[in-house]
Amino acid sequence: MIFRIIQKAMKMDVKFTIFIGLFAFILITTKIIQLIEPDTFPDYFDALWWVMTTVTTVGYGDVSPVTVGGKIFAMTIVYVVGIGIMGVAVGYVVDVYIDYKRRKETGKLSYKGKHHHVIINFSRRSKETIKELLSMNEDKDVVLVDGALEKDPL
Repeated sequence: MIFRIIQKAMKMDVKFTIFIGLFAFILITTKIIQLIEPDTFPDYFDALWWVMTTVTTVGYGDVSPVTVGGKIFAMTIVYVVGIGIMGVAVGYVVDVYIDYKRRKETGKLSYKGKHHHVIINFSRRSKETIKELLSMNEDKDVVLVDGALEKDPL
């Protein structure tokens, strides 16, 4: 619910809102755990260290809450909400990479480079030509244009 409110107020993409929410969550929970457990987390960086290792599920165990209030805050807020938001954020990053790779393989990316080779229609002979061009000019791109292909043949 809070993310919908933030999204409407800022009129942003949901994915961007998740990342802003994660960043805000980390900063806020860092300060809260420092206030709950000032002896365990004497400075902001120590508290930030614990929050980051917890929400990324690394959990070194070098520091952890010792009071009942700190442990309840850790279990109910940092573990459940923080790890959940981090999982969603990592999922979005992976999704962007997979989408880029899929669009590249299916020829759905637009090419904005210069000084490249263009091959129109794919055949056995053009495959050999592409390999030869790439071996001679590793720094030049080869753009293959063929509407009949479903996936990058190379």
